[in-house]
Amino acid sequence: MQSISAMPVNTASDSPAIINIEALCRTQNERLKRFIQKRIWNREDAEDVLQLTYLEAMRCKDRFNGGSKPETWLFGIAVNLTRNYFKRHYGQPQLDEMTDVLLSELQSEIEDDPGMLVEHERMLDRAVAAMDALPDDIQSMFQLIVDAEYSYQDTADHVGVPIGTIRSRLSRARQSLKRHMEM
Repeated sequence: MQSISAMPVNTASDSPAIINIEALCRTQNERLKRFIQKRIWNREDAEDVLQLTYLEAMRCKDRFNGGSKPETWLFGIAVNLTRNYFKRHYGQPQLDEMTDVLLSELQSEIEDDPGMLVEHERMLDRAVAAMDALPDDIQSMFQLIVDAEYSYQDTADHVGVPIGTIRSRLSRARQSLKRHMEM
């Protein structure tokens, strides 16, 4: 059986290091799971990223060159997949209708983890503070788009500016909110 650690790279022949992915995944499973779950709160999504990490490691095991420890390489894959997860899920705003079923699911998740409730309250407080810090005209624009469900064009007509100005203001406001939330 191969060892978990990579064998030294043979520089004379430039052959890749050999790595036993199955053994590496077995020994690092709990650490890797905790690592991902600290970053992705949704348990199902965290489990998906964990499985994708294993799949990617198996797919790319021939590319492991021994330049780092196998554990570091595996966790690097997890970091990249976690980053991709956030780009995919949070790069564009996603709007879901708040249904009774969804609300019930959220409440049960929060009841299972009181720390999550505290963190969500902090995030909500930061979001409200960030919205309050926006200029009045931007807040009014958000109210038209979100509360009154105006289209961008209807908002532009109502405010008396071109639609490109609305898009530009929204883009700057999103960036400002993102920066404020990352603090």
